[in-house]
Amino acid sequence: MNLRFLLIFCCLSSFVLNAQDGDLNMKIVAHVPAPEGGSGIWHFVDRNGVEYAALGSRTALVVYSLEDPSKPIERYRASGVNTTWREVFSYGDYIYGVTDASSDGVIIINMKEAPSKISHKFWTTNVTANNQTGDITTCHTVFIDEKGILSLNGCGAWRGVLFFDLNVNPENPKFLGSETKRYCHDNFVRNDTMYSSDIYEGLLTIWDVKDQQNPKELATINTPFAFTHNAWPSDDAKYVFTTDERENAFVASYDISDLTNIKLLDQWRPKDTEGTGVIPHNTRYLNGYLITAYYTDGVKIIDAHKPDNLIEVGSVDTYTGNQRGFHGCWGVSPYLPSGTIVASDIEGGLFVIQPEYIRACYLEGKVTDSITNEVISNVSVVLKTPRKNEEQTNLKGLYKTGYATAGSYDVEFTHPDYIPQTVSVDLEHGVVTLRDIKLVKRATIIQRVIVKEKGSLQEIEDAHVSIFNPNRKVEGTTNALGESALAVPQDNQQYQIVAGKWGYLHGAKVLDSQNPQGDITILIEKGYQDDFLFDLSWNVKSTASAGLWVRAEPLGSTRNNRPVQTDLDVPNDYGYDCYVTGNSSSDPSGDDVDGGATTLTSPNMDLSTYRQPLLNLEYWFTNGGGNNNPNDSLAFYLINYDQTPTDTILFFQTDVNDTNWRKLEKIKIKDFLQNLTSVSLYVVAGDYDPGHLVEAAIDAFLITEGEIVTNKQTAPSIAFELYPSLFSDESYLRLNDHKADILYCSIFNTSGKLVEQMEIPAQTRIVAIGKKLDAGMYYLQLQSKDGRSGFAKMIKTQN
Repeated sequence: MNLRFLLIFCCLSSFVLNAQDGDLNMKIVAHVPAPEGGSGIWHFVDRNGVEYAALGSRTALVVYSLEDPSKPIERYRASGVNTTWREVFSYGDYIYGVTDASSDGVIIINMKEAPSKISHKFWTTNVTANNQTGDITTCHTVFIDEKGILSLNGCGAWRGVLFFDLNVNPENPKFLGSETKRYCHDNFVRNDTMYSSDIYEGLLTIWDVKDQQNPKELATINTPFAFTHNAWPSDDAKYVFTTDERENAFVASYDISDLTNIKLLDQWRPKDTEGTGVIPHNTRYLNGYLITAYYTDGVKIIDAHKPDNLIEVGSVDTYTGNQRGFHGCWGVSPYLPSGTIVASDIEGGLFVIQPEYIRACYLEGKVTDSITNEVISNVSVVLKTPRKNEEQTNLKGLYKTGYATAGSYDVEFTHPDYIPQTVSVDLEHGVVTLRDIKLVKRATIIQRVIVKEKGSLQEIEDAHVSIFNPNRKVEGTTNALGESALAVPQDNQQYQIVAGKWGYLHGAKVLDSQNPQGDITILIEKGYQDDFLFDLSWNVKSTASAGLWVRAEPLGSTRNNRPVQTDLDVPNDYGYDCYVTGNSSSDPSGDDVDGGATTLTSPNMDLSTYRQPLLNLEYWFTNGGGNNNPNDSLAFYLINYDQTPTDTILFFQTDVNDTNWRKLEKIKIKDFLQNLTSVSLYVVAGDYDPGHLVEAAIDAFLITEGEIVTNKQTAPSIAFELYPSLFSDESYLRLNDHKADILYCSIFNTSGKLVEQMEIPAQTRIVAIGKKLDAGMYYLQLQSKDGRSGFAKMIKTQN
């Protein structure tokens, strides 16, 4: 055989990696690029003790020898069908591979005389299981236990696991039985116990498979992101560790010593890439450590000696790109006798890695109130290390954290209602340092807010009041005197106070809690506005099984590097909430609209006093996934309850998939309804058969009067910025249009009345505006002599 020494890219300055925090206790000693990419990987040791890596690529199962780990040698290539999935395992003198999507059956590589003589065959057999008979063609994964029992997982019509005996003839396995209750994506078997990753059910299922013809289900575990990809138990089988193949998912640890009382112990994900969509793929357990392959984030070593406190102690990246999703590291095998780790990369091929396994340094404790001794949950615990490190206390006030390197570190404990505290700790490898903390509660002021009607100055009862900043929110309602007294923790960050009630526009002022100035009165004027900061009694009904409308600060979700559900409400409105379809999961399929429609109806509006009522709002709608072209929609209706039968008029519908907030502006309600004394908005988000990913949101609902300004522009618009658009004193207009001659700036209130106008000389770049305005919402229009224009919304709060 003609041996080919491959071009090796060692871990030198020419190999640039993207891990934000850099490598940790791991070093790439060799990289063999594979133009056809990499998928599954496993290890092999021949009769002479020579170590090998077996790499599944899109076109072949490739065997590399590692006599010198820095210079892998390609010893054999078993070419096959072209496929994204080629998984591999070894047992005895053989390497076994399977393919999915395209059929190779089972690839069997004979390594008895390696490296001088290597051969392979493609093997299949006819199997009857679960009333299905056929030849083995495609399987998703492969596993072989210590007894030589081969598991073929996710094969064709059988879905579950097919068991074969390799002991009699390893080149012609004997069929033993099957477990086909659910689709098995991957499994692990030891001591006649099988751990089956049932990905589509989001379950890890534990089976007794001593009798392969009659497996017995022992227990199931719902994994955190409900997409169970793989699992690996500890050597003593007291614990098991799982991955979910979802963006931002965790490696989770469970106590399975009592299968009738399985306990989730900890969840871990890389801190330096948290929230960026990184996906865990395959995890392996070795001598108290987890070695885990992450798409786009390389290989991580997690100290799992304490399964209730998983700590990263090793990291190296294999991926040089900047994409999210299914790129980078696919699999890893840490079981070579030398300790060398071999890893596969979807774009990069084979990586050979030298690890250093070290014990973590642990820090644990309880956080309580300094006066009451009550436990404090959701305290941020930041260990000030060179690598990102933050945890939170649980409902019992307990925290568990740690770091890979011993030393003295500062630890910062913060909670919105308490004064931050920083302490110094000394951490040692393999040692649990205990540090309990007592936090001092912030001083609290009682802020009385009085809400009155603008103009009449009549006190308004049952108005909603919200005092908030990014750290906290305090809410209340007014009494018959229009008053609401709220306890507000003092904070060096200013609060915004917003008042509102259905039938009124919102009103706002700023509160400096460090320098309180007595009662604050907010005037609100009649109208209809809802930024969904308050619960103003919109009604939700649904035929859908999931993804119901809910008022919340959106969690957001992504798929294939694109947003599915927004993670922010619209900018420049009050608060952080909006109405979204489902908000219980950041998994795009976790709480999207499923199996029907969800409807959202506003409270009644009496618009009979409006000359020309205009409806304005912003909406979000995405529609994708599934096996067919999306056929779903977001629809907006107007309802007239004074008609018999009730009028329900569709005025706008979209099926356009767009990952941005979009505006629905100046809808003339009189174009659709004539009687305006009892009107509601009715919004329907539907997932219609066949199912797809459907997410929707609405925000910034507002009824305005008349034709305030035109949005039509027959010429190019004027380039400008308004900052800030939410202000208490004055705002600034930055003009970016060098072609501008004299410009005319007009400011209108929400009733369409011109309240301020100015002429802006040519070549002016920055103009202060709004200082003389009363608190409220306004619309700004710019016009030039040549017909160009610009438009923006601005809100002034009360000082």
